[in-house]
Amino acid sequence: MKRAAHLRGRLVMPILIAVLAGAVLGACGPGGSSAAENSGEETTLRQAEEWYYDSFNEEQKMAYDAFRSAAEDPFGEEPVPIRDGQGEAASVAASDLDAVYQGFLYDHPEIFWLSRTYGYRPLVGQGGEERADAVAAAAIPASEEELARQKENFEKAADEFLKDVKETDSDRDRAAAIYEKLASQTEYDETAMYDERLEAQHTACGVIIDGKGVCDGISLAYKYLLARCGIRCLAVPGESRGAAHVWNLVYWDGSWHEADLTWDIASDGNDRMQYFDLTTEEMNKDHQREEDGIASAVPQARKKAIP
Repeated sequence: MKRAAHLRGRLVMPILIAVLAGAVLGACGPGGSSAAENSGEETTLRQAEEWYYDSFNEEQKMAYDAFRSAAEDPFGEEPVPIRDGQGEAASVAASDLDAVYQGFLYDHPEIFWLSRTYGYRPLVGQGGEERADAVAAAAIPASEEELARQKENFEKAADEFLKDVKETDSDRDRAAAIYEKLASQTEYDETAMYDERLEAQHTACGVIIDGKGVCDGISLAYKYLLARCGIRCLAVPGESRGAAHVWNLVYWDGSWHEADLTWDIASDGNDRMQYFDLTTEEMNKDHQREEDGIASAVPQARKKAIP
């Protein structure tokens, strides 16, 4: 059994355990929106936004579906088999699992109870390529009872946060109001960068309930709250100021807009909106998206042409 550094041994043998590298990787009704084409054209809303799922190939989608099943029973004793569209046993390249699991977590901030640790059952494919025919996910809460309490508290905290957001406001105004409120009520918890026990700070739940988080948790909290208001939002992985980082891309008025709550939370000044509503060109001055991996599926934010 192989282990990466700083992993929790909750997953059942004989599976390999891995951890994601990189970023320390009411008023509005429930809902979300679907992924559009990279051109940014509007598409029909659906219950759950799965932008990254839509960007994966068919084999990667099989792994994503298995992680989704694992999330429904994070305390299960057995890994979840990977199956094809006909329900037959299948396998995927193990090298794809990091990107698939990251995409799954970034598509679903409401599934806040999963650790960044995941597991897979290895096979040796043709040419010696390592493949996986089953996956597993580790839960952050210690028990089903604790998870049930956290789910209830999470929904109550989100309802309370959104109670002042006006449904009659434009998508931009609601996105700005939620951004500004999160910036004023959230503390960047640098200790979570180094303490593996503080996993909640990497989730939307930790940020919305406790008001503390790091970049991935902060961006997922923003995405979740916007989804509750029917506003499309993506979590974007990359680097900023020499460190792995996650920020957001938000859709309103027919175009995408970049936003980075983390750097506005960390700002020493009174202006907590410096990184709200930027183009990709503007954001690229001190941010760089991942060249490989899921960030390649993220559209550009551009100024709309004036008629």
